[in-house]
Amino acid sequence: MRLGDRRGHRAPAHRPVRVAGLTGYVDPLGVRPGETLRVHLCAPAAYEVAVGRLGRDALLLPAPDDAADRAEVTWLARASSPTANRHDVHPGSYGVATPVDRPRTVSAWVRVWHLPATVETSSWAAVVSDLDYPDRCGWALGIDADGRPGCYVGDGGHHDRLNWTFADSSLLHRLGEWVHLAVTVDGDRVRLWVDGTTAAEGTATPGADQTGAAEQTGAEQAGAAQIGAATAGAVMAGAAMAGAATAGAVRVGAAAQSGLVDHLLDGDVSGVALFARALTRPEVIALTEDRAMSPTVPVAADALLAHWPLRERSGATAMDISGNERHLSLVNSPTLNLPGPPASPAIGRPGYDPDADLTRGGCIRFSSDDLVDCGWPAGAEIVVPEDADSGTYHVRVTLAGADDEPLELPFVVVRPQPRRPRSVALLYATFTWTAYARRATDGVHIPGLASSAYTRNLGGRLFFQLGMRMPLPRVQPFAHRSHLRDATLHQHLVRPERHAESWLAREGYAYECITDVELDADPALLERFAALMIVGHNEYWTQHMRDGVENYLRGGGNVVCLSGNTAFWRVSYHPDSKVIETRKTTHPGEGIGDAWLPPQEWGERWHTDGRPGGKWSHLGQPTSELLGLETLGWIDSGDRSAYASFTVTAPEHFLFHDPHPVPVEAGNLIGTRSHDGPAVSGYEMDGLPQAQGMPALDPAGLTVLAQAEHGERFVAHWGTDQGHGADLIYWERPAGGRVLNAGATNYPGALAVDPGLQALTCNVLHHMGVDRS
Repeated sequence: MRLGDRRGHRAPAHRPVRVAGLTGYVDPLGVRPGETLRVHLCAPAAYEVAVGRLGRDALLLPAPDDAADRAEVTWLARASSPTANRHDVHPGSYGVATPVDRPRTVSAWVRVWHLPATVETSSWAAVVSDLDYPDRCGWALGIDADGRPGCYVGDGGHHDRLNWTFADSSLLHRLGEWVHLAVTVDGDRVRLWVDGTTAAEGTATPGADQTGAAEQTGAEQAGAAQIGAATAGAVMAGAAMAGAATAGAVRVGAAAQSGLVDHLLDGDVSGVALFARALTRPEVIALTEDRAMSPTVPVAADALLAHWPLRERSGATAMDISGNERHLSLVNSPTLNLPGPPASPAIGRPGYDPDADLTRGGCIRFSSDDLVDCGWPAGAEIVVPEDADSGTYHVRVTLAGADDEPLELPFVVVRPQPRRPRSVALLYATFTWTAYARRATDGVHIPGLASSAYTRNLGGRLFFQLGMRMPLPRVQPFAHRSHLRDATLHQHLVRPERHAESWLAREGYAYECITDVELDADPALLERFAALMIVGHNEYWTQHMRDGVENYLRGGGNVVCLSGNTAFWRVSYHPDSKVIETRKTTHPGEGIGDAWLPPQEWGERWHTDGRPGGKWSHLGQPTSELLGLETLGWIDSGDRSAYASFTVTAPEHFLFHDPHPVPVEAGNLIGTRSHDGPAVSGYEMDGLPQAQGMPALDPAGLTVLAQAEHGERFVAHWGTDQGHGADLIYWERPAGGRVLNAGATNYPGALAVDPGLQALTCNVLHHMGVDRS
């Protein structure tokens, strides 16, 4: 192990947000033998880092024993740092371009979601500006804390509040609506326009040159690169050549204060245009009536200084189509591929093609708490030995002299190439870990560190992008208690994988561990294995993952699915940035309100890969066609009545007898005990498609081995029978391949201690040809 060298680290030129206490993350979550694991830490004092292989025996004891589980760790390396390792986060997305002489007209469409907090009398958020308060203030178009649109027209020098012009009316009651804002400067006359109407008038200060701005732009973009947002070399080169005869860097969605990016906008922006002359009233009205639908500006094209339509669907650059090549570098991954002002609320319904919609327009969503990469330097680097076994490991970080709980960061040593023939590929649900992991554990939300598939940004919008190079506080190697209740000892992240791995090891099965990332990158790796084992809560799947499993089964492969809520949401994964993209939709009649994108917002569900997001069952590729079951619903009440055993429905099936008889309890029950809740079926459960009102599968080759009944205890249930719990099926698919699907997130915990499920799983692996020593 080598401690990281932080001397070359350069913090980005953003307003920092302090991170208190000890936190960190590992990169990557799945690391191969011979590769380097990087440990990124924010430590307020001297610390020790230790790396260990997690034990497996204590997890299979009849009763949970946390002390024994921790005592089983095999420590592999240790290192100490005599100094603290403090780092901030720098959240907030925006675009930055080369400086430009003060425009005579600024035009932009904006949809504000959240007003800036009133922390000072000058609180405001920028739509587009070159301000660096207080010393370099040229021009700006923005919104104040009361929702009033305003503009600043200064001389590029020290800030003067008299240079602000604000509308009397507020957008407070128009949050979430598109508004066209413009400012025109004709001589010393300033006009602020809202939706084509003069909203206020003021007086301009004569322009003056301002020096030093180009250096700031280059430094800002270099800092952006360090936090994982790609920057455009051409933009930086343009800044260097811009010289001293310009005002400050142009930013869309932000301004600066004392050299740090600030005044961040929580809103959507479209059709930003800067002109070298003052537009006339008819021209401003024409821009308003066009609603940024035309691919180019409908007026004064010869006077353009810059024009950013902001219709980008992917990437880290927003193009300037004026011909002046003032392209915007996008910082902190704002949300792309969204419909713009002209779009109809009805878009996005089944059959909709965004490429064929000439009225879709486009916009970019900026948020003051966007962050997909903390950008912290590595506090330690660990080279995984070439002979390391695949499995669950963790990094433990302890502060010197502190009595606080240590920071424990799990990771997986992966081996996509099995060392023994006829092995199982044990899949770790790291995309699901990331989707859940940043829900607050203590009610404290740190801007930039709250993104999950179940939280919203400060503007109240869903987080569509979830970074893996950030702390994942709910991903804990030893936790086995729900965030809601302690009584059931339920935990759906990390622990199910540990239970499955421990059981496979104890029983002598040949297995290797992989994560979602490996399966997404190389689905063909499954061809090297006798079976794929999916466990716990593997909810978020990419197209590559689904197609890979489909091809594997069609080729005669075997899948043992000991998971619930499996392959429910479609996501896409961007391996360069290590960002998971998810755009979830709500459908009428689901009983969950507008938790995700309601039908009137389905136009936002197109990922940057050009395909829609949402449930696989609504995207023409239901999971039941792949694995035989569909998600029925979920329970998380925390009491014992929320869990149920399986009742055997096909006791004569060969899997209950060959090669070993499966012990069945009175009442034909199996799965009556579990380390992940008191019985096998609970939390989230999958059942046959007809139990959800969907068409039944071809019954040929499909047997329902057992079924759980819960009664009407579900928080949400999408089936026709409100008490129908998990189905346990064996399916020899007509399309090829064999599937054992247990439909329950709790199955791995039951596998640890339930004799019936242990014997059944052994029989399944035997018939699938998995090697056992």
